[in-house]
Amino acid sequence: MRYLSDVNLRAVLAVLIARAGGTIDIGNGELYDAMLPEGGQAERVRVEELVDGLRLTLVPPPAQP
Repeated sequence: MRYLSDVNLRAVLAVLIARAGGTIDIGNGELYDAMLPEGGQAERVRVEELVDGLRLTLVPPPAQP
């Protein structure tokens, strides 16, 4: 599974928000940085399907020369 469907993404968000205590505040700057990261790396989350669920991993940005 390379990408999450909208339904799966909403389910993942619900689990993560619940783990964080029910509320997560995200500022506009942080949101825009995640949408348009420096270096142009658009896909920053690796999705792996496991036998009993999913693993989501943040992919580090490419090293700057």
